[in-house]
Amino acid sequence: MSPALIGVIVCLLFSALFSGVETAFTSLTVFQLEGMKKRGWAGALVARLARKPETLIATILVGNNTVNILASVLATEWVLQAFGSGALAAMTGILTFVMLVFSEVTPKRIAINHNEAIASLLSPFIFVATIVFKPAVLVVNGLSSLVTRFFSRPQKAALSMDTVIQMLSMAEHLGIIDYSRTLMVRNIFRLNVTTVQAIMTHRKDVFSLDKDMSCAEACRLLMPREHSRIPVFTGSTENITGVVTLHAIVNEVLNQRGQTRLAAISREPLFITHGKLAGQLFTIFKERKETFAVVIDEYGGLAGIVSVRDLIEEIVGIIYETRHEKSRERVGQQPDGSWLLAGETPLSLLLELSAVEPVESPPAQTVAGYVSWVLDRLPVQGDRLETELGEFQVIAMRANRVEQVNYRPPQA
Repeated sequence: MSPALIGVIVCLLFSALFSGVETAFTSLTVFQLEGMKKRGWAGALVARLARKPETLIATILVGNNTVNILASVLATEWVLQAFGSGALAAMTGILTFVMLVFSEVTPKRIAINHNEAIASLLSPFIFVATIVFKPAVLVVNGLSSLVTRFFSRPQKAALSMDTVIQMLSMAEHLGIIDYSRTLMVRNIFRLNVTTVQAIMTHRKDVFSLDKDMSCAEACRLLMPREHSRIPVFTGSTENITGVVTLHAIVNEVLNQRGQTRLAAISREPLFITHGKLAGQLFTIFKERKETFAVVIDEYGGLAGIVSVRDLIEEIVGIIYETRHEKSRERVGQQPDGSWLLAGETPLSLLLELSAVEPVESPPAQTVAGYVSWVLDRLPVQGDRLETELGEFQVIAMRANRVEQVNYRPPQA
């Protein structure tokens, strides 16, 4: 066999290696790389090479182009010796076909299905190639940097929140995890963009007790309710000065101290601003060993109250104390594809349902606030409006507040 023909075959083999390793490395996910670090020196070498993608890609492309050009030169020499110049056109077509099938498509298809194994197996080969082609790689990367500098944009995080959510959706679609788990993870991420104002109990709905009330009277008022922690006010219900637990009240009554004033057993509450993010509140509750907070508006007045239960319900959904408790579900899908949304539904959840990024960021935290903002007046029952986020119809009001709306997302 002609040395030139042997050289062509060797070059095609190297071309296949470069093509396969390129696909193997570029298809590795962040999670795969983290796992491979713990699988011996080969996995660690893969992770090390992947940390410098510019050098890795440049090395592979320089190597691949080098062997492809060399294969063409050797093939031309062999054809001229064996068949003469008349066969050059046929040789070009045959070589292109062979390169495409055996040195490009086939190795790439194998590598994409076995990316971890191929990357580990060929990592020593690529490591040596980075040393051999280093001078050429430095020149190529230098020239490439000059060109890309004019088109550069701020780099995004390698693993953003949107990326994780997309991965979760894909895993759910493939049946790897179920919908409920996907929803919980989505809700955890939503805590970092949802303010306390969107999940708190509004001041109009806050049940509180006078600090001068006796424990016996408080116990009587609490009998039909299901509160474990109760705000205590001084003078006005807007002036929350303490918080008392049901346990402490009942303890006083059972120990024949029913005339004890709530002021004597209450403690100072945790105060937070209404703009605090729900995710931050979780951290505050944990650090201060609290489960209840009084929410203050920008003027220092009472905005509402929030508990750790409110935060947990944002993740796992509504929690009911008894089977007879009235439904408090915020979101429910209708057979016709529309949604019933409670007015207190966080705006972040509405944005997810609509799958639309609004042109102007609404100055609202809830669906009720968004509807009022769009109408630029107090809504009334029966109001219909079309917005960039979809169609809304107000179907229930309570004391000038939007209680429930029917929502239809925009058509894709």
